[in-house]
Amino acid sequence: MGKHDNRISRRDFLELGAAAGAVTTSVGWSGAVVGQQMPHPHENSLDFLDRTEYIHNMEVLNVFQPGQARGGKMQMMVQGDRRLIFQGAWRPGSPSLVIDVSNPMQPTIVNDREWYSGDQSEVDRYCQFQLAYNSERRRWILMNGYDGDTGLKGVRFLDATDPTDIQLLSEWSCDQGDPSRAEQEGSGTHRNFYDGGRYAYLDSQPDDSYANFETGRGNGIQILDVSDPSSPRFVSNWAVPGTHQSQGDDYRMWEEWGDGNSFTSLHGGFYVPRKVEDGGRYGYGSWGSFGLLIHDVSDPARPRLVGRWDTEYRPGGAIPFHATDVSKLDRGFVIVSSEPLQPDCFETWHDNFVVDVRDPTKPQWLATLPVPKPPAGAPYTDFCNKRGRFGPHNPPHQKAPGKPDQNFYALCFFNGGLQCYDVT
Repeated sequence: MGKHDNRISRRDFLELGAAAGAVTTSVGWSGAVVGQQMPHPHENSLDFLDRTEYIHNMEVLNVFQPGQARGGKMQMMVQGDRRLIFQGAWRPGSPSLVIDVSNPMQPTIVNDREWYSGDQSEVDRYCQFQLAYNSERRRWILMNGYDGDTGLKGVRFLDATDPTDIQLLSEWSCDQGDPSRAEQEGSGTHRNFYDGGRYAYLDSQPDDSYANFETGRGNGIQILDVSDPSSPRFVSNWAVPGTHQSQGDDYRMWEEWGDGNSFTSLHGGFYVPRKVEDGGRYGYGSWGSFGLLIHDVSDPARPRLVGRWDTEYRPGGAIPFHATDVSKLDRGFVIVSSEPLQPDCFETWHDNFVVDVRDPTKPQWLATLPVPKPPAGAPYTDFCNKRGRFGPHNPPHQKAPGKPDQNFYALCFFNGGLQCYDVT
């Protein structure tokens, strides 16, 4: 099977789009766009940093903050009654940590050594990871993603069963070449999904031939067979028709073609809530300007787009479909959220939606989440005036022990803090 197999036809994509809604827009998170994140103060902007803490209907029990650069992703491990949080590094000088939070009032660091003992700058540069229990092998597997300019552009698999002694199992380059090369093609991976089962789902531009996009990168799905985490195997790639350089005619049919600011890419994770080997069928992902896409992955070698929902074409900034929360599927819906990229609301605002997916082939709008308002007493009446970015970023990955509450939803809003919703 070639690297570019399983690209669906443009006709299939357009027919599905016509049945499910119109094409959306957004702005990417590529280096060029990130580099433009400069302040854009306006008439009502604060001229100082408001460091006041505001809280409503919740209580802070404890704060544990070793060092300052704690921006990496977090995942939880369960060992009997023990609870351990793995937190990835964000930048050099701030190592990845394993923190025992079994007693949340007295967290303790059990591992402050790098999870991989290779090049320090590479390890610290970015830490997008997934931690899951592989029941077949009875091991905790850590899948760590990399998307730097040089070095590995892919994932490393590590055995984290002993959280004090994490061991490298394998490396995978998304361009399917030697993972030890200094120069590799594509984008690497940004935000992935792995639940301990047979397959891992990467958010990736596999190689430089996926070159058609406005901003962001030409990312799509790359599926790996990781039944043996020490020897991952390629299964398939899937990208929106027009993304590959051989599909120039399809690319020019995009509504976003040539606008220079739409985010025409998958932004993972691509979630498959039930393992394929256990009868799971559907994967859900936010694809920037293309909206919410639902795939049938019952045959992982041939992912098939079956459902799509999006909003009207609105160029001008941000990532309108950035993340998909699948924790409410027992009630038949998902929640899709955007991400702002510019401070001071210097871009188009994109709402966040509840989408009915009881019929995955015909997703439907259910509700729009209310936009958070500043608390009474704050020196601003709109978070756009507070300075910094305002808007959502990530919902939590569904990896904590237990079952998620079907009526409660939490979402981080950058300068708007943590916002909690009743979705009863």
